[in-house]
Amino acid sequence: MLWRTVLRSSSASWLAPLLATFVALLLSDDLTAGVTHGYWPSALGAATFALPFVAPACATAGAWEGTRLTRGNVTHWAPTRSGLGIALPLLAPVFVLGTVGMAVATAVTVSTGRPDVGTPPVGMILIWLIILTAHAMAGFLLGKRLPLVVATPLALILSFVLTAYPAALEPLWLRHMVTGGMGSCCSLDQTPSWRAAASALVLALGVIGAAALALSMLRRRARTLFISGALVAGVAGSAALAYGLPADPVTARSTDQLVCAGDEPRVCLWPELAGHAAMVRENASYARHHLQQAGLSVPDKLTMNEHPGKGALFIGAWPEPTPSEVRAGVGTALLPSGPPACAQSGSSFPGADAYGPTAAWLSLTAGAKKEEVAGHYGGKEGAVAAHVMQASHDEQLAWYHRNSQALRDCTTHPAPPPSSHVRESAR
Repeated sequence: MLWRTVLRSSSASWLAPLLATFVALLLSDDLTAGVTHGYWPSALGAATFALPFVAPACATAGAWEGTRLTRGNVTHWAPTRSGLGIALPLLAPVFVLGTVGMAVATAVTVSTGRPDVGTPPVGMILIWLIILTAHAMAGFLLGKRLPLVVATPLALILSFVLTAYPAALEPLWLRHMVTGGMGSCCSLDQTPSWRAAASALVLALGVIGAAALALSMLRRRARTLFISGALVAGVAGSAALAYGLPADPVTARSTDQLVCAGDEPRVCLWPELAGHAAMVRENASYARHHLQQAGLSVPDKLTMNEHPGKGALFIGAWPEPTPSEVRAGVGTALLPSGPPACAQSGSSFPGADAYGPTAAWLSLTAGAKKEEVAGHYGGKEGAVAAHVMQASHDEQLAWYHRNSQALRDCTTHPAPPPSSHVRESAR
């Protein structure tokens, strides 16, 4: 059959414009909601949201082509090609359909994120295409064995349920077996989890292998044995890779990509912030100077690496920072990144209430805007911080050190703000 005939007669050719319109118009808000500006993995990861909608379209079109093959009674002729050789030309437009759907989703997220540093992670795209191929081939087999009125809606429903619903199920790692956990990627200091991506890849390859065997092998007993083996291997391998992963699996980005410059302080930024580098370094230096004037010790290395190591501070990983955000990031970097181990084991943690006011005070001391601090930590916490800043230098330091200790153990209680009487006496 000529390729132009295949394209003209394929259901995928009719579905492609409908799918592209659906993705561009109805999914655009969800696709762009969590894109990290300027970062390729985030742009492609956000596009993964479209996968539970594009995959069912491929499965449905594949089922339609399978029923066409059965209605044409092709397998009862004397074919010169294997069943797989006959199926692949019919499925080629279906593969293009999936590519079009994900290309539109990618265009939407890339136009929002506008990544301009580095290259796209091609591996994410390949995993999409392999997953879509698995859905198309599974739908084709369904269409070969069931009537049209049953096969196409059943393929649509099963494909959607298998890709969309695991995200709402326990255990959490089940969802990564079908979509690869790429939808939760990534902030600037993160990259996709290779285990989650490999999990989806292994399952999809198992389905593709089983479908290829079903289309190629003629002996029923051997075919059943090999198909079962391919499916079991795919499911088992996928589950082994995904087991234990959290809901949002990501890995830390290599610190070799950080660009460091300056001295006293030395500021290390991700390359995506090249356009903001001068502003970030200027305001980081400003914040450090003001914190030191307040009597606080601030390391001379400020970095966007979430695990900075000794003698450095993690100041944040903003894609589009403002001067106030940079100053606040330097200030709050002096606080612990999370609750102490005793609190995580269930012990009472009286210091929990100290975080908001203390972080707000550090932000204001570093030079952040009052309205932004109040908006981030709350009006009450901002008011407490402003109240503390009216006290004497020694009183502020004593209040800060007490609260800082309260955030690091489960026995120290937060310090109350200096009283009005003490402040008046200090004046």
